[in-house]
Amino acid sequence: MLRRFLLLFGLLFAAVGFAIAAEPGLAAVIGFPPLPTIIVAGLAAAFALAEGTARRHTDFRDETDDEDRNETLEPRVEAPRPGEDIDARLREGAGIRNAGAGSAQFSDRLRAVTVRALADARGLAPEEAERQLDEGTWTDDTTAAAFFAEDVDSPATDVVTSIVSADPVYERQAQHVVRELQRITGIEGGEQ
Repeated sequence: MLRRFLLLFGLLFAAVGFAIAAEPGLAAVIGFPPLPTIIVAGLAAAFALAEGTARRHTDFRDETDDEDRNETLEPRVEAPRPGEDIDARLREGAGIRNAGAGSAQFSDRLRAVTVRALADARGLAPEEAERQLDEGTWTDDTTAAAFFAEDVDSPATDVVTSIVSADPVYERQAQHVVRELQRITGIEGGEQ
C-alpha cells in the first residue's frame, strides 16, 4: 500500500516537474512556496524513510534455497596433478614384488637398464649380464641383488628396517639398484 502511494506521489511530482520544465510560466500559476529547497529536502527525507522501511521488511533468501540451487549446478572438476598416475602405480606396487602390471613394468624397465649398464660398463654380453642378475652376482649389495634374484635373501638389517620403517621393501630394493647402477656407471646421483 505504501509503495503504491509513493509511486503515485512520485509520478505526480515527475509530471509537474516535466510540465514546469516545458512551460516555466506554469510555476507562477501553481504558486510554489518561496522555499523550494525545503520542499526538495522534505521529499528526499520522505523517500529515504520509505526506502528504509521497505528494506527493513525485505525477505532474505533462505540458506536451504542456496543448497537446493547448488545441487543443480555441475560439480567442480579438479585437474589431475602431474605425475599422479606414477605415484598411484608406485603405491599399488609398494611392498609387494611384481604385484600387478605397473610394478612388473617398472621391474622390467629397471632390469633392461641394469643389463645395458652392466654390458656397457663391464663389457659383458647381454646374456651374461642377465645371468648375473638372475644369480645375484652382479653386485656386492645384497639388497640390490635381491631385487632381481629369487635365491638372494635381503640382509638381516634390511629385514629389521622393513619392520621398523614405513618405506616398502620393493622401493628400498629399487633405490639400492639405482645407487649401485650409479656406482657402476660412474654417474653422480641427484638429491635422494
